[in-house]
Amino acid sequence: MKKTILFALVIALLCSGLTACGIWVGDEYRSVTPHSEEPYSEPEPTEEEPPPTVHNRVELRRAVLSLIADWTEHGIILVENYTGDLTDDLAQTVQYATKEDPVGAYAVDFADAEVTGDAESGSIALNIVFRRSAAEIGSIVTVGDDDAACERILEVLTSYSPALTLRIQRYGQTDFAAFIRAYCIEHPEQILALPDLSAQVYPETGNTRILELHFLYPDTREEMRVMQESVNTILASAANYVQSQTDDAERVDRLCRFLTNRFSYTVCEDEPVMPAYSLLCEGKAHSLSFASVFFAECRDAKIDCRIIEGQRGEETRYWNMIRLDGQYYYIDLMRAIECEPYDPVLLTTQELEEEGYVWERGELPDTPEPTEPTEPTVNPTEPTQKPPVTVEPTQKPTEPTEPTQKPTEPTEPTQKPTEPTEPTELTEPTEPTEPASETQRSKK
Repeated sequence: MKKTILFALVIALLCSGLTACGIWVGDEYRSVTPHSEEPYSEPEPTEEEPPPTVHNRVELRRAVLSLIADWTEHGIILVENYTGDLTDDLAQTVQYATKEDPVGAYAVDFADAEVTGDAESGSIALNIVFRRSAAEIGSIVTVGDDDAACERILEVLTSYSPALTLRIQRYGQTDFAAFIRAYCIEHPEQILALPDLSAQVYPETGNTRILELHFLYPDTREEMRVMQESVNTILASAANYVQSQTDDAERVDRLCRFLTNRFSYTVCEDEPVMPAYSLLCEGKAHSLSFASVFFAECRDAKIDCRIIEGQRGEETRYWNMIRLDGQYYYIDLMRAIECEPYDPVLLTTQELEEEGYVWERGELPDTPEPTEPTEPTVNPTEPTQKPPVTVEPTQKPTEPTEPTQKPTEPTEPTQKPTEPTEPTELTEPTEPTEPASETQRSKK
C-alpha cells in the first residue's frame, strides 16, 4: 500500500505544470530544468573561398604571399593558361616568399610546392611550416619610416609593454637599440629602467623590413610605475629648488649641490639597470646615474646639457657637458663625490685629458683654455712664494763686500723675514744701530 502511494506522488510531480523543480540529493539541493523539445536544425555550412587562380608570375607571387599572411599551412593554387616557365617561377616565388619578403622571412620556417597537371590547366599544392603563430602575424604594426617606428617604440617603453613587431616600409639606417638606450638614459622621468633588449630584423636587407623587439624589465609593470612616482617626486623637488634662480651658473651650482650634498651614497661598480632610482632612492652612486639625472634636471631648468660616454682609466665613464654664458664646460658629478668635501668643478677638455678621460670628441664644442681660470687656484700662495723681483744688486756697486763680512748677519734681523736678502737693509739709517756698534768694536 505504501509503495502505491509513493508511486502516485512521483507521477503527480512529473505531470504537474511546473517548468522546473528542486530535488534534494543527499545533503545537496539541485535545480533541474526540463528538456526542451525544440526541433533540431543543421548548422549552416560556411562558404570557403575558392582557391586563387594564377596566370602569370606576378599573380603567383601574390597568391603565395596571401596564403602566408592568412597563416595557411596547406593551400591550393589553380593554374590556368599560365604564361612563362611555371616550374622556374614557382621555385623563385617560394624562395622570395620565405627569405626576402618581410612577413615570410619573419614567420615561415620552411615551405615547398608541388605542381599537378600543366601550365594550361593544373594546380599547385603549397605546404608551409610556420615558426610564428597566426596571432603573432596579426599583431604586426605597419609604419611608414624610422621616425614613425621610434614613436611606436616610445609608446611601448613608457607603458612597460614586453614586445613590439613593426613592419617598416622605408627602413633607414637607424640603430634602434642605441636609440632605445639613449632615450631611456636621457628620460628617467618617463622610463625608469634600461630594459634587457632583444631585437631582430627580417630580412637583413631590403627597403621594407620587419623589426621584432622584446623588452625584459627588472620588475612588474605595477612595481615599475610605483618606483617611477618616487623618482619623479625627487626630480620635482630639484626643479623647485632652482625655480627662483634666473642665472644659469647659479642654477647649475644648485643642481650640483642638490645631488652631491643632499644624499649619502655608496659607490656602485656595476652599471645600474634603473639609474635614477638607484641613485635617488637607493643611494647607489654610479657615473651613469649622475649623468642621467643631472641631464634631466638641466633640461627641466632650460640649461643646455649633454651626456658624454667615454672612459677613465680602464673603466667606462659617463659625465656631462653644459653651456654657461656661451662657453662649454664638462662636469663629472661622480668625480665630485669622490673628493672630500664634495666639490663640483667645471672642467675643460685639457683638464679632462690630463686626468685620464678618453672620449670621442667628434663635433663636440670646444671648451675654454684652462690656463687663465685655473692659474689663481692651482697655486694660490705663489705670489708670496715668488715675489716680484725688486732687488737690484747693481744699484750699490761700492758696497758689495759688507754682507760677506758678516755671513750670519742676514739671519739676525727677524723683523723682516720676507726680505732677508736685500742689501739695502744694511745701510738704511732707520735700521737698528746694534749691527753698527758691533762693526765699530771689531775695528777697535
